[in-house]
Amino acid sequence: MSDRNSKLLARFQKCLDEEAKDDARDQEQEARISKTVFWSEMRDIIAVNALSSGLDILDDVAKALIDDTGRAAQALSGPVTILPHPSMQSASTGATPHPSFTSPSKKRTVPAKQAKGSAAKKQKASASPKSSPVAPGTALITFRLALGLPKEFVRDLEGIFRHVAAVNLKAWQRAYPWVNQHLFYDPVEDPDVYLGHWRFWHNCRAAFFEWALHAP
Repeated sequence: MSDRNSKLLARFQKCLDEEAKDDARDQEQEARISKTVFWSEMRDIIAVNALSSGLDILDDVAKALIDDTGRAAQALSGPVTILPHPSMQSASTGATPHPSFTSPSKKRTVPAKQAKGSAAKKQKASASPKSSPVAPGTALITFRLALGLPKEFVRDLEGIFRHVAAVNLKAWQRAYPWVNQHLFYDPVEDPDVYLGHWRFWHNCRAAFFEWALHAP
């Protein structure tokens, strides 16, 4: 083969190589655009709830995957919470109390054998918590009372403590229950406020009761 033909073939091969490189770059660019469009649409879907958090972290992960940096796992730098559209969430007036903090006076499931009783007995059983009568003469008021209190007041106070002791509760638990509390906020929209309120209430209601007893 002559030198002239060899040069022509070399130039032709060079053109083919450059065209192949251009095709590879075009395919890479198209793949990047497709991935970017996909993530953009996915981002709109998972961001429908304003209470979702950590979406910026997912942005970092997506960018690492699109750029093919090999550091997508390292980009996941924190927790991510994705919530559905608010219309898909069930309405609630508050979170369900943890079993550890609910009173033992809650109604329990009635066994099938006991379900044969009369309707009146069922209503009475469901309305009254399981009680353990306190033996007469048991000291229930363990703190000092002011001198000169009316006998009626002391009697009524002892009745309160006797009642709550019979149902295995503390007086302040009965006086300041969490159930049916009036909330000045939406617990679904402000879960942090709800949690802070719940903690404050359960940590301080014993003090509320003491203050009420010793009000001037």
